[in-house]
Amino acid sequence: MDDATEDLQQRDDLAAQRKDRPQPADEEPPPWDADALGVLMAPFTGTELPAWIDGVLDAGLASVILFGDNTPDPATARSLARAVHARSADCVVAIDEEGGDVTRIQSGTGSPLPTAWALGEVDSTELTRHAGHALGDILAACDIDLDLAPVLDVSTDPANPVIGTRSYGDDPDRVAAHARAFATGLIEAGLGTCAKHFPGHGATSTDSHTALPWIALDRRQLEREHLAPFRIAPWLDAVMTAHMLVPALGEGPASISPWARPLLDRTVGGTFRGMLITDALDMAAVAADPGYGEAVVRAIESGADLLCLGTSMRRDAEQMLREAHDALVAAVESGRLSREELHARAEGTREHCRTLRTRRRFVPLRDLDESLERAERLGADAAARAVRARGAHLELGPVTVLDLRARADHASAARSQQLVEVLRDRGLQADVPDYPDQIDERAQVLAITRLPRSDLDEEARLAALLARRPDTIVVHVGVPAAAPDHRRLVLAHGAGRTMMRAVVDLLLEGGR
Repeated sequence: MDDATEDLQQRDDLAAQRKDRPQPADEEPPPWDADALGVLMAPFTGTELPAWIDGVLDAGLASVILFGDNTPDPATARSLARAVHARSADCVVAIDEEGGDVTRIQSGTGSPLPTAWALGEVDSTELTRHAGHALGDILAACDIDLDLAPVLDVSTDPANPVIGTRSYGDDPDRVAAHARAFATGLIEAGLGTCAKHFPGHGATSTDSHTALPWIALDRRQLEREHLAPFRIAPWLDAVMTAHMLVPALGEGPASISPWARPLLDRTVGGTFRGMLITDALDMAAVAADPGYGEAVVRAIESGADLLCLGTSMRRDAEQMLREAHDALVAAVESGRLSREELHARAEGTREHCRTLRTRRRFVPLRDLDESLERAERLGADAAARAVRARGAHLELGPVTVLDLRARADHASAARSQQLVEVLRDRGLQADVPDYPDQIDERAQVLAITRLPRSDLDEEARLAALLARRPDTIVVHVGVPAAAPDHRRLVLAHGAGRTMMRAVVDLLLEGGR
């Protein structure tokens, strides 16, 4: 037995002794296990580092992830990331930042960049690369290392409540081309990249934040329409697995089942050398069944390198980390996971993390304010080129805005009324009535839709409104195939600030 193996065996023996020894009720929790921490991406709450995380960073936590409650603005994000790196130089700071509707780095105001669908609509891979670089410059200036983007899902189901305009389109070739261009821009700015959501979330009609999606397509169609874009994975740093059932490909959810990693290897001919990262393990798709702790262990058994634990908005972050950590330690102590395997996985993940951190150090940083201004200019141009309207025009008078969306968009986090704010910025009197029957009959009416063809509540609200006010302008923020058939329609390709500005400017110009 070599020294490393002997050391690992001693740690297992000590862990077993600790487990068998009765623990006083008031005893401090056991120390953090470096191997368990070495495969975890943990959240924390608030805009300052909590005291508890110092010890975790010292003990070897591989990664932290920032969400909207951490990053109301880029300056706050920068302070947080710098604080993490000051404590642990190789800890990777990750963020789920796609631009468009899914933004964390500017959760307080909305992203200056368009949605992926808008970029696909313009269909200039050079523009998409510039958008990725613009976002990468912002993230790098904020000392963030890894962006959980680009999205490689092919949005083939108009009823999809979770992907929609986060996708570059419904054609796999277009998605692959734009995802690679966006990733190239991120890498040029020094960021790590993570393709998601393998093996493709675009054909689901269920949101994995709330339940476990199931795809009934046959293997040939899945490979042709949804797996194909993931052939670009060897050029990226990581791939994120999805919480979804795909019976044609294997048994159990992709994120915690052993068929996913071999499938990725076959898809790319064994050339992927990056990390396999799970989608957030607190999502109901796996947290409800088999349960959070069990999902953590199964993810490691299935070959994942880094486990995204999720958001702490509804749970205590320290407890989330402790539960995941303890589940892994217990699996080692019971013999379910071998210490050697977990140690090797943690060391491999740390090597990937060091590579990402090294890249960041060698790419010159742009000024944060300059980067934000550049993104604003680029985003405005792209959104203006993407938005479409027919039969729609706004006069300079009072406007009533009705948000008819019935289903929450969990991926985009909290819903903000960007359209109302933009209308007011443009000098229009805009209001949101508490009840639809409070509409001022003299006001122009704008109605926001996202899934009116598949969500019965949204469909009913729209039908009732159009029966009363057939002159309503419908601002559709979902994919075009999900838009209602209405003579006064705007295809906004997203609901974020940049897309809404383009919508209002187009309506004031008279449409096109």
